[in-house]
Amino acid sequence: MGQRTIVAAILTPLAVAVIYFGGVYYTGVIVLLLAIAAWEYCLLLKKVDLQPWTALVLGGVILLGLIRGFYQFNYLAFIFTVLIFGAAFFHIVQFERGDTRPAVDFGGSLSALFYIGFLGPYLISLRGLPDGMWWTFLVLPTVWIADTGAYLIGSAFGKYKLAPKTSPNKTWEGYFAGVITGTLGSLGLLGLYNGVFNAGLTLSPLEASLLGLAISVFIPLGDLTESFIKRQAGEKDSGRIFPGHGGVFDRLDSLFWAAPIGYYLILNLFQ
Repeated sequence: MGQRTIVAAILTPLAVAVIYFGGVYYTGVIVLLLAIAAWEYCLLLKKVDLQPWTALVLGGVILLGLIRGFYQFNYLAFIFTVLIFGAAFFHIVQFERGDTRPAVDFGGSLSALFYIGFLGPYLISLRGLPDGMWWTFLVLPTVWIADTGAYLIGSAFGKYKLAPKTSPNKTWEGYFAGVITGTLGSLGLLGLYNGVFNAGLTLSPLEASLLGLAISVFIPLGDLTESFIKRQAGEKDSGRIFPGHGGVFDRLDSLFWAAPIGYYLILNLFQ
């Protein structure tokens, strides 16, 4: 817990600064983090005897992040088409060279591209919305508040396992605590930003609560998705870059769900 707190105390002001400045600084940091997460993802796949094309995955994730940063969703279908063709060609060649499981290896390459290369850049799209700085400051801390509430209550009072095979430490008590704290956290952040910083976020208290509720209900699935990959690989963490927190993939897993949910709710309901 001590290591987690120290690392969080260091990373939080850095995250605030990057979100505040936005632009190429924010895009560059997110792309770098996604590339590291993709590397960790490929290493996990290799531990279950899959052989994704790591170079294509890394290059594709970086390209997809940059495209989202500068062009949003323009050219996205074209880029994915080229990446899919490239992955297919590579795994055909590997099959000819003796790979006995080209189909599952091909699936591993595509899963990394789509899961990290498509979902991850929604962090960039969220920041790119009108008033995107404030929307990002609303969505991401809501995740962290929900995760903290779930961890503290689940650790102290958790009894009934949420998904014992996938994530043995998660409990229903922690899950509902996360939903409640995330919902209240989103509401509180709205009041703070509009009342103290004059952010001008176009949300009613009810809408802020619904946004927090939607995020908090679904983000545990991001954690559980990464967990079943790690369990199959026999690993507790995706990496060790952050003491007490694991790897970059460990830190982004919930955000892969929260960013798209927040983006589409804000874009279609709250703008």
